[in-house]
Amino acid sequence: MARPGLSDRMAPGEWIDFMADDRAAMRVKFFGPAPPTSRMYWRGPVLWDFDGRAWTRPSWPAAFPAVQATRREPAWDYEIELEPTDRRQLIALDLPLSSPVGTTLEYDHSLQSQRTLNTLTRWRLRSAEPRAYQPQLSAHARAAALRLPVGYNPRTLALARQWRQAAGDDDAAIVRRTLAWIQRDFAYTLDTPLLGHDSVDEFLFDHKRGFCEHFSSAFVVLMRGAGIPARVVTGYAGGYRNPYGDYWLVRNSDAHAWAEVWLAGRGWVRVDPTAAVAPERIYDTLADRAPGMLGDFAGLTPVFDLGDWLRRGWNDFVLGFNAARQQRLLQPLGIERLDDGALIALFAAVAGLALGWMLWLTARSERERDPLLRAWHALGARYARLGLAREPHEPAGAWALRVARTLPQRPQSAALPALSARFADWRYARHDAHRQGLRDLVRDLRRHRP
Repeated sequence: MARPGLSDRMAPGEWIDFMADDRAAMRVKFFGPAPPTSRMYWRGPVLWDFDGRAWTRPSWPAAFPAVQATRREPAWDYEIELEPTDRRQLIALDLPLSSPVGTTLEYDHSLQSQRTLNTLTRWRLRSAEPRAYQPQLSAHARAAALRLPVGYNPRTLALARQWRQAAGDDDAAIVRRTLAWIQRDFAYTLDTPLLGHDSVDEFLFDHKRGFCEHFSSAFVVLMRGAGIPARVVTGYAGGYRNPYGDYWLVRNSDAHAWAEVWLAGRGWVRVDPTAAVAPERIYDTLADRAPGMLGDFAGLTPVFDLGDWLRRGWNDFVLGFNAARQQRLLQPLGIERLDDGALIALFAAVAGLALGWMLWLTARSERERDPLLRAWHALGARYARLGLAREPHEPAGAWALRVARTLPQRPQSAALPALSARFADWRYARHDAHRQGLRDLVRDLRRHRP
């Protein structure tokens, strides 16, 4: 069964179901102060390639190490509990300072896990906002960040050239002019029509309504048309603080797309054209349209908060039994610290002893604990050495008669049917005989010889 997750492809209108999904995407615990919600941009796939309809993530950033960025203070220290997906994309607060063990930090600071994240996973990360992010852009990256398909969106490209001519070399002026236009004339809504061949032209000049996919895509195309390197960044924005567990819940409905433009002297700069839309111009919000939202049942919010906190507690109970907690189990024994090898060996030995004990208990079945059965099986073993073993399907009485017919000259064998009848009576019949009779029967079974 497929699980939702951020894709490495984005086309205007395709995210509508994902953004209406109110299930948890991840839970985040900050160690120390948390950033304001307005600065919570959770970085996912970075999309460079545009074919006129869809944005996709190329493969080449994986071949290059992450470029250096001069960070601002403070640095955020946090742990992400990521819900399962069928992908390897890891989410991090923009920008991650390093990659955890088992992950790769790619050229554009996209984090990829080395295995599919199809189970609940936890990652400890540190991030900070950049002061200067790749101030020197390579020729290859510049070409990739300016590339546009031929034969698409002629009105947008004509406007970009016009604004370039008016602004001269001032790239930041074009960015400001675009944001001012969006804030003045555009509106945010999920009720959008499907766009045609020139999707950016239709959005910018005809409909002027949409959500983050439309705004980020059109903004980046306009920037590239004006000669400004730009790319689309997808991920999540914001989050909801659960007051019970003091952690942040990020839902699938918080999925978001924004832009990064490259400006001389500063490098890559985050620009969110969707945030430029004035609140009073928004037609509807995700809470109005998503069927999974609380709607009129907002008074039940504490109940849902408590339920999610209990879910996180279960995750912590299962996933949190890591090496640190294992070490703490040994402290009452006077063992403060073991290296990884010794810890593994200790727990392997404990597991081996536990397994051996379980096997021993299993082996001590009813047949061995019952003295009557032990005596009966010992008697059978003595006859088996003569080639007269009882067949698995053969009742005790039938076996005893067969032995007596086979060895008629031996008095002990002739007495075997009566001994067998006594055994069957004690084993299966209901009676109130004294325990002395059982001891006598066990004694007679042990003394019987072929």
